[in-house]
Amino acid sequence: MHGGVRCFGRLVAGAALLAAGATRVNAADEAASPPAAAPPADVASLFGGSSSCPRPDLVRAELATLLPPERLSARLRAIPGTPSVVELYDLGAPFRVVAAGRVREYRDDARDCAYRARVAAVFVALTIDPASVATPPPPPRQEPPVAIAEPASVNLIPPIARIEVAAAVDAAFGSDRVAHGGAALRVAIGRGRYAFTAGALALLPADTTVGGVRLRQWRLPVDAGVRASAAGGAFVPYAELGLSAAILTESATDLAAASSRTALELGARAAIGARFGRSRFAPFASLHAEVVPAAPAIFALPQGEVGHTPVFWIGASAGASVGL
Repeated sequence: MHGGVRCFGRLVAGAALLAAGATRVNAADEAASPPAAAPPADVASLFGGSSSCPRPDLVRAELATLLPPERLSARLRAIPGTPSVVELYDLGAPFRVVAAGRVREYRDDARDCAYRARVAAVFVALTIDPASVATPPPPPRQEPPVAIAEPASVNLIPPIARIEVAAAVDAAFGSDRVAHGGAALRVAIGRGRYAFTAGALALLPADTTVGGVRLRQWRLPVDAGVRASAAGGAFVPYAELGLSAAILTESATDLAAASSRTALELGARAAIGARFGRSRFAPFASLHAEVVPAAPAIFALPQGEVGHTPVFWIGASAGASVGL
Protein backbone atom coordinates (compact mmCIF):
# COMPACT_ATOMS: atom_id res chain seq x y z
CA MET A 1 0.00 0.00 0.00
CA HIS A 2 2.78 2.41 0.95
CA GLY A 3 4.75 1.54 -2.19
CA GLY A 4 1.71 2.39 -4.32
CA VAL A 5 1.29 5.75 -2.62
CA ARG A 6 4.95 6.58 -3.19
CA CYS A 7 4.71 5.63 -6.85
CA PHE A 8 1.55 7.65 -7.28
CA GLY A 9 3.29 10.67 -5.73
CA ARG A 10 6.28 10.26 -8.04
CA LEU A 11 3.95 9.99 -11.05
CA VAL A 12 2.07 13.19 -10.14
CA ALA A 13 5.37 15.03 -9.66
CA GLY A 14 6.61 13.72 -12.98
CA ALA A 15 3.39 14.79 -14.73
CA ALA A 16 3.88 18.29 -13.44
CA LEU A 17 7.44 18.23 -14.79
CA LEU A 18 6.20 17.08 -18.21
CA ALA A 19 3.49 19.77 -18.31
CA ALA A 20 6.02 22.48 -17.43
CA GLY A 21 8.30 21.41 -20.28
CA ALA A 22 11.93 22.13 -19.65
CA THR A 23 12.61 21.69 -15.90
CA ARG A 24 16.14 20.31 -15.66
CA VAL A 25 17.12 17.37 -13.48
CA ASN A 26 19.89 18.19 -11.06
CA ALA A 27 22.70 15.69 -11.32
CA ALA A 28 23.32 15.75 -7.59
CA ASP A 29 19.66 14.85 -6.91
CA GLU A 30 19.93 11.96 -9.37
CA ALA A 31 22.97 10.65 -7.56
CA ALA A 32 21.31 11.03 -4.16
CA SER A 33 18.05 9.24 -5.15
CA PRO A 34 17.89 5.58 -4.12
CA PRO A 35 17.91 3.10 -7.07
CA ALA A 36 14.41 1.98 -8.05
CA ALA A 37 13.43 -1.64 -8.36
CA ALA A 38 14.08 -2.84 -11.91
CA PRO A 39 11.03 -3.91 -13.94
CA PRO A 40 10.71 -7.58 -14.90
CA ALA A 41 13.20 -8.67 -17.55
CA ASP A 42 10.44 -9.67 -20.00
CA VAL A 43 9.33 -6.00 -20.15
CA ALA A 44 12.53 -5.13 -22.06
CA SER A 45 11.14 -6.86 -25.15
CA LEU A 46 8.32 -4.33 -25.25
CA PHE A 47 10.75 -1.42 -25.74
CA GLY A 48 12.26 -0.70 -29.14
CA GLY A 49 13.69 2.03 -31.30
CA SER A 50 17.17 3.18 -32.26
CA SER A 51 17.67 5.77 -29.54
CA SER A 52 20.96 5.94 -27.68
CA CYS A 53 19.91 9.04 -25.69
CA PRO A 54 17.77 8.14 -23.91
CA ARG A 55 18.49 4.42 -23.83
CA PRO A 56 15.51 2.09 -23.31
CA ASP A 57 16.95 0.70 -20.09
CA LEU A 58 17.07 4.23 -18.58
CA VAL A 59 13.45 4.81 -19.53
CA ARG A 60 12.42 1.46 -17.99
CA ALA A 61 14.25 2.36 -14.78
CA GLU A 62 12.43 5.69 -14.60
CA LEU A 63 9.10 3.95 -15.25
CA ALA A 64 9.78 1.67 -12.30
CA THR A 65 9.81 4.77 -10.06
CA LEU A 66 6.43 5.88 -11.39
CA LEU A 67 4.44 2.61 -11.55
CA PRO A 68 4.80 -0.62 -9.55
CA PRO A 69 6.67 -3.20 -11.70
CA GLU A 70 3.74 -5.65 -11.74
CA ARG A 71 1.30 -2.97 -12.85
CA LEU A 72 3.75 -1.66 -15.46
CA SER A 73 4.18 -5.14 -16.99
CA ALA A 74 0.43 -5.78 -16.99
CA ARG A 75 -0.41 -2.46 -18.62
CA LEU A 76 2.24 -2.84 -21.33
CA ARG A 77 1.12 -6.37 -22.21
CA ALA A 78 -2.53 -5.36 -22.28
CA ILE A 79 -1.90 -2.99 -25.21
CA PRO A 80 -2.52 -4.73 -28.55
CA GLY A 81 -0.29 -4.16 -31.56
CA THR A 82 3.33 -4.68 -32.46
CA PRO A 83 5.69 -6.28 -29.93
CA SER A 84 7.34 -2.92 -29.26
CA VAL A 85 4.78 -0.99 -27.27
CA VAL A 86 7.30 1.79 -26.56
CA GLU A 87 9.74 3.07 -29.19
CA LEU A 88 12.47 5.67 -28.69
CA TYR A 89 14.26 7.65 -31.41
CA ASP A 90 17.24 9.99 -30.94
CA LEU A 91 17.00 12.76 -33.57
CA GLY A 92 19.87 14.90 -32.30
CA ALA A 93 18.57 17.87 -30.37
CA PRO A 94 14.99 16.54 -30.45
CA PHE A 95 13.95 13.04 -29.47
CA ARG A 96 10.76 11.09 -30.23
CA VAL A 97 8.73 8.84 -27.97
CA VAL A 98 6.09 6.45 -29.32
CA ALA A 99 3.84 4.80 -26.72
CA ALA A 100 0.84 2.65 -27.67
CA GLY A 101 0.58 4.44 -31.01
CA ARG A 102 0.81 7.96 -29.55
CA VAL A 103 3.77 10.02 -30.73
CA ARG A 104 5.40 12.92 -28.94
CA GLU A 105 8.59 14.84 -29.75
CA TYR A 106 10.61 16.83 -27.21
CA ARG A 107 13.63 19.05 -27.68
CA ASP A 108 16.71 18.93 -25.49
CA ASP A 109 19.68 20.81 -26.93
CA ALA A 110 21.86 19.82 -23.96
CA ARG A 111 21.31 16.09 -24.73
CA ASP A 112 20.90 15.26 -21.05
CA CYS A 113 20.08 11.55 -21.29
CA ALA A 114 18.85 11.26 -17.70
CA TYR A 115 16.50 14.18 -18.27
CA ARG A 116 15.26 12.66 -21.55
CA ALA A 117 14.64 9.32 -19.84
CA ARG A 118 12.59 11.02 -17.12
CA VAL A 119 10.46 12.94 -19.67
CA ALA A 120 9.91 9.83 -21.82
CA ALA A 121 8.94 7.75 -18.77
CA VAL A 122 6.35 10.29 -17.68
CA PHE A 123 4.82 10.37 -21.17
CA VAL A 124 4.69 6.57 -21.33
CA ALA A 125 3.11 6.29 -17.87
CA LEU A 126 0.43 8.83 -18.72
CA THR A 127 -0.28 7.01 -21.98
CA ILE A 128 -0.52 3.43 -20.78
CA ASP A 129 -2.14 4.02 -17.39
CA PRO A 130 -4.00 7.37 -17.40
CA ALA A 131 -6.69 6.17 -14.97
CA SER A 132 -4.19 5.96 -12.12
CA VAL A 133 -2.93 9.49 -12.63
CA ALA A 134 -4.83 12.45 -11.26
CA THR A 135 -4.70 15.67 -13.18
CA PRO A 136 -1.50 17.30 -11.99
CA PRO A 137 -2.03 20.54 -10.16
CA PRO A 138 -0.98 23.64 -12.06
CA PRO A 139 2.47 24.91 -11.16
CA PRO A 140 2.40 27.46 -8.37
CA ARG A 141 1.89 30.95 -9.60
CA GLN A 142 5.04 32.95 -9.44
CA GLU A 143 4.13 36.31 -8.01
CA PRO A 144 6.41 39.08 -9.19
CA PRO A 145 8.60 40.38 -6.42
CA VAL A 146 7.11 43.40 -4.76
CA ALA A 147 9.53 46.22 -4.34
CA ILE A 148 9.09 47.81 -0.94
CA ALA A 149 9.84 51.46 -1.29
CA GLU A 150 11.58 53.18 1.54
CA PRO A 151 9.19 55.56 3.24
CA ALA A 152 9.91 59.08 2.21
CA SER A 153 11.07 61.26 4.98
CA VAL A 154 8.26 63.50 6.11
CA ASN A 155 9.06 66.92 7.42
CA LEU A 156 6.38 67.42 10.05
CA ILE A 157 5.34 71.02 10.49
CA PRO A 158 5.83 71.94 14.14
CA PRO A 159 2.83 73.39 15.97
CA ILE A 160 2.42 77.16 15.98
CA ALA A 161 1.91 77.13 19.74
CA ARG A 162 2.24 74.89 22.78
CA ILE A 163 0.27 74.99 25.99
CA GLU A 164 1.94 73.55 29.07
CA VAL A 165 0.16 72.52 32.26
CA ALA A 166 2.21 71.31 35.22
CA ALA A 167 2.46 70.85 38.95
CA ALA A 168 4.86 73.39 40.42
CA VAL A 169 6.70 74.35 43.57
CA ASP A 170 8.24 77.76 44.37
CA ALA A 171 10.65 78.44 47.22
CA ALA A 172 11.98 81.78 48.52
CA PHE A 173 15.39 82.72 49.89
CA GLY A 174 15.89 86.10 51.60
CA SER A 175 14.81 87.65 54.83
CA ASP A 176 12.29 84.81 55.11
CA ARG A 177 12.26 81.34 53.64
CA VAL A 178 9.04 79.87 52.44
CA ALA A 179 7.87 77.26 49.94
CA HIS A 180 4.61 77.23 47.98
CA GLY A 181 3.03 74.40 46.01
CA GLY A 182 0.59 74.88 43.18
CA ALA A 183 -0.01 74.63 39.46
CA ALA A 184 1.60 76.28 36.45
CA LEU A 185 0.11 77.31 33.11
CA ARG A 186 2.36 78.38 30.25
CA VAL A 187 2.08 79.11 26.53
CA ALA A 188 4.84 79.30 23.93
CA ILE A 189 4.03 80.82 20.52
CA GLY A 190 6.29 80.29 17.52
CA ARG A 191 7.44 77.54 15.13
CA GLY A 192 11.13 78.35 14.91
CA ARG A 193 13.90 78.00 17.42
CA TYR A 194 12.72 81.17 19.14
CA ALA A 195 9.25 81.65 20.58
CA PHE A 196 7.39 84.13 22.72
CA THR A 197 6.45 82.64 26.06
CA ALA A 198 4.22 83.70 28.94
CA GLY A 199 3.05 81.95 32.06
CA ALA A 200 1.48 82.13 35.48
CA LEU A 201 1.72 80.23 38.75
CA ALA A 202 -1.26 79.62 41.04
CA LEU A 203 0.36 78.96 44.41
CA LEU A 204 -1.23 77.91 47.68
CA PRO A 205 -0.80 80.13 50.75
CA ALA A 206 2.08 79.28 53.07
CA ASP A 207 3.10 80.34 56.59
CA THR A 208 6.42 82.02 57.26
CA THR A 209 8.12 84.15 59.92
CA VAL A 210 9.76 87.54 59.28
CA GLY A 211 11.40 89.53 62.10
CA GLY A 212 9.75 87.34 64.69
CA VAL A 213 6.30 87.98 63.26
CA ARG A 214 4.34 85.01 61.95
CA LEU A 215 2.83 85.71 58.56
CA ARG A 216 0.59 83.94 56.06
CA GLN A 217 1.89 84.58 52.56
CA TRP A 218 0.13 84.19 49.23
CA ARG A 219 1.82 84.87 45.90
CA LEU A 220 0.61 85.03 42.27
CA PRO A 221 3.58 85.37 39.86
CA VAL A 222 3.29 85.98 36.10
CA ASP A 223 6.02 86.38 33.50
CA ALA A 224 6.72 86.95 29.80
CA GLY A 225 9.87 86.42 27.77
CA VAL A 226 11.62 84.55 24.97
CA ARG A 227 12.29 80.82 24.67
CA ALA A 228 15.19 79.42 22.64
CA SER A 229 14.91 75.72 21.76
CA ALA A 230 17.43 73.29 20.34
CA ALA A 231 16.81 71.42 17.06
CA GLY A 232 13.68 69.27 17.15
CA GLY A 233 13.95 65.61 18.04
CA ALA A 234 12.92 63.14 20.69
CA PHE A 235 14.59 65.34 23.31
CA VAL A 236 14.16 69.13 22.98
CA PRO A 237 16.00 71.23 25.55
CA TYR A 238 15.21 74.91 25.85
CA ALA A 239 16.06 78.04 27.85
CA GLU A 240 13.95 81.08 28.70
CA LEU A 241 14.70 84.63 29.70
CA GLY A 242 12.18 87.36 30.55
CA LEU A 243 10.57 89.71 33.03
CA SER A 244 8.39 88.75 35.95
CA ALA A 245 5.82 90.34 38.19
CA ALA A 246 4.04 88.99 41.25
CA ILE A 247 1.25 90.05 43.53
CA LEU A 248 2.28 89.21 47.10
CA THR A 249 -0.14 89.36 50.02
CA GLU A 250 1.06 88.86 53.59
CA SER A 251 -1.04 88.98 56.73
CA ALA A 252 0.02 88.72 60.37
CA THR A 253 -1.65 85.82 62.11
CA ASP A 254 -0.56 86.19 65.74
CA LEU A 255 -0.71 89.97 66.39
CA ALA A 256 -3.36 91.56 68.52
CA ALA A 257 -4.18 93.88 65.63
CA ALA A 258 -4.34 91.58 62.60
CA SER A 259 -3.36 93.30 59.39
CA SER A 260 -2.57 92.36 55.81
CA ARG A 261 -0.59 94.06 53.07
CA THR A 262 -0.40 93.51 49.32
CA ALA A 263 2.67 94.43 47.31
CA LEU A 264 3.81 94.19 43.69
CA GLU A 265 7.14 92.52 42.97
CA LEU A 266 9.00 93.23 39.73
CA GLY A 267 12.01 91.25 38.64
CA ALA A 268 13.72 89.05 36.06
CA ARG A 269 13.14 85.35 35.35
CA ALA A 270 15.29 82.64 33.77
CA ALA A 271 14.45 78.99 33.16
CA ILE A 272 15.79 75.84 31.59
CA GLY A 273 13.76 72.80 30.62
CA ALA A 274 13.23 69.97 28.18
CA ARG A 275 10.38 68.37 26.29
CA PHE A 276 10.42 64.60 25.67
CA GLY A 277 8.98 63.04 22.52
CA ARG A 278 7.93 64.11 19.02
CA SER A 279 4.17 63.70 19.39
CA ARG A 280 1.58 66.40 19.80
CA PHE A 281 1.28 65.52 23.48
CA ALA A 282 4.64 65.40 25.23
CA PRO A 283 5.84 65.51 28.85
CA PHE A 284 8.22 68.21 29.96
CA ALA A 285 10.10 69.39 33.05
CA SER A 286 11.74 72.72 33.90
CA LEU A 287 13.60 74.69 36.56
CA HIS A 288 13.17 78.44 36.97
CA ALA A 289 14.58 81.27 39.06
CA GLU A 290 13.42 84.82 39.75
CA VAL A 291 15.33 87.78 41.14
CA VAL A 292 13.45 90.73 42.71
CA PRO A 293 16.02 93.53 43.06
CA ALA A 294 13.76 95.93 45.01
CA ALA A 295 11.86 93.65 47.36
CA PRO A 296 8.90 95.43 49.01
CA ALA A 297 9.04 96.07 52.75
CA ILE A 298 6.81 94.15 55.16
CA PHE A 299 5.00 96.17 57.85
CA ALA A 300 3.31 94.77 60.96
CA LEU A 301 1.74 96.93 63.64
CA PRO A 302 2.77 97.95 66.18
CA GLN A 303 6.36 96.99 65.21
CA GLY A 304 6.29 98.80 61.85
CA GLU A 305 8.68 97.51 59.20
CA VAL A 306 9.80 93.98 60.07
CA GLY A 307 11.60 93.00 56.87
CA HIS A 308 11.31 92.61 53.11
CA THR A 309 9.73 90.11 50.79
CA PRO A 310 12.15 87.49 49.40
CA VAL A 311 14.72 88.64 46.88
CA PHE A 312 15.38 85.28 45.23
CA TRP A 313 12.86 82.63 44.19
CA ILE A 314 13.62 79.22 42.71
CA GLY A 315 11.17 76.59 41.56
CA ALA A 316 10.47 73.54 39.46
CA SER A 317 7.57 72.25 37.40
CA ALA A 318 6.72 69.03 35.55
CA GLY A 319 3.72 68.21 33.41
CA ALA A 320 2.49 67.83 29.85
CA SER A 321 2.45 70.08 26.82
CA VAL A 322 0.09 69.98 23.85
CA GLY A 323 0.86 71.41 20.41
CA LEU A 324 -1.73 73.53 18.59
